[in-house]
Amino acid sequence: FDNVDTTILEVVKNNIVAVLKTVENQSTIEKIVRDDQYSELKTAEYLYTEGKNVIDKYSTSTVCLLKIINLVEINEKISRKTGDNVITQVCREIKQNLSPEYLFVRYMGPKFAIVFSGIELNAIVSFMGQLKEKIEKIEIEGANPKINIVLSTYYKGTALEGLTKKLEEYLDEADKEENTINYL
Repeated sequence: FDNVDTTILEVVKNNIVAVLKTVENQSTIEKIVRDDQYSELKTAEYLYTEGKNVIDKYSTSTVCLLKIINLVEINEKISRKTGDNVITQVCREIKQNLSPEYLFVRYMGPKFAIVFSGIELNAIVSFMGQLKEKIEKIEIEGANPKINIVLSTYYKGTALEGLTKKLEEYLDEADKEENTINYL
């Protein structure tokens, strides 16, 4: 290294440090994947670790984010226990109707993510409409869950976390009464 410019050595050092930090961050994310208590699903971190490996076997997939829009109201007006039961029942209904190769996780709070690996968006629309009807017919202690759904296409090699964040923002900013299926 005697005749090597110190600027080049500094750039190489910084790149090595950046790679090591990235590996450390990935390891941390992989270790925080847990199972959610009420939904019995993996948490969102699973999507970005082991789940991403499954998803990236295909060039395109459909990502669905759904939100139980009246969960807070159920928790406040009936009880938190009923709200927890709504989560459990909604997740059971979805799991019963999903093929095992699709990823289904508790995204956060009242939001859930489903990734239909290798399936195009237009092939999912009818299925999600039927599933939405089934879910909204569930009655738990006088409460019926209402869900809002947003779908988008994921392309292999793009930022999955960026896409799910965009879908989450859409659900969070949607009118509280919006109870449809949307496509981004």
